Amino acid sequence: MQQNRESHGRLSDSAAVLRSLVAITRRGLVDARAEEPRLSITDQSIVMAIADEPGIRSTDIARMFRLNRSTVSRQLSALVSLGLVQEMPSAPGRGRPLELTAEGEEAFRNTLRSLQGVIDSHLAQWTDAEVQRFAHDLQRFDRGDDPA
Repeated sequence: MQQNRESHGRLSDSAAVLRSLVAITRRGLVDARAEEPRLSITDQSIVMAIADEPGIRSTDIARMFRLNRSTVSRQLSALVSLGLVQEMPSAPGRGRPLELTAEGEEAFRNTLRSLQGVIDSHLAQWTDAEVQRFAHDLQRFDRGDDPA
């Protein structure tokens, strides 16, 4: 009986972690939409993927976000039209490697600034030690590590 309550508590806590991570991310990405150019959450995600991995190809982006290649192609066409993304000079293999333009880099920085603002607002009342522990635990969670 005790184990069942503990198991239910863990499931409930795990669901709370998921809801919080989704809400915080969504809030930050929605706030970033107030910037110019106004990018959808999908656009922002693609710009962030290219910023994190210059030279990534559209097929890699499709696989990363589990999207249809044609969807990614349409999104990329719009981002190219906005002057945020460009194809890198020809490279061997299929698909063209992608990179951000100067305007794309600025849009990426604006998105990060908005996301950082959400995080900073939420952590404003926390002590430095609490923030340090939270950062450590999130990095561990992200890596899937055993306790350090």
